[in-house]
Amino acid sequence: MAAPGQSAKSEKDLSERQHYWLKHLRTAEQAGEPLKTYAKRLGLSEHSMYEAKRRLRSYGLIAPATDRKTQTASPRFTRVAVERHEASLGKSLRIRLASGAVLEWSEAPQGDALRELVGLVS
Repeated sequence: MAAPGQSAKSEKDLSERQHYWLKHLRTAEQAGEPLKTYAKRLGLSEHSMYEAKRRLRSYGLIAPATDRKTQTASPRFTRVAVERHEASLGKSLRIRLASGAVLEWSEAPQGDALRELVGLVS
């Protein structure tokens, strides 16, 4: 998806130089190597790589930037806080996920239903 004010381009519309940088950017990404390290190892201009990445992203040819925290594998366990509310009666349940999403039931789900639901939304 092209950035506002930019038109989407396909790879066939790129210049020879843009193809050159796209190839390097994809190679570094597939190797899981930071661009800084990749550029240094090959003697490429780090600034030019980042500028090409920015431009190719604006054309919709490179995925939008994501938060570094979301690029890592999801944790298998996460810290939770149990809060007791004196006003709540019965078997109500509220879960606030690390993403900020809140799951709330008037009665707690039974068995594996809770685990499956949390797995879907986390």
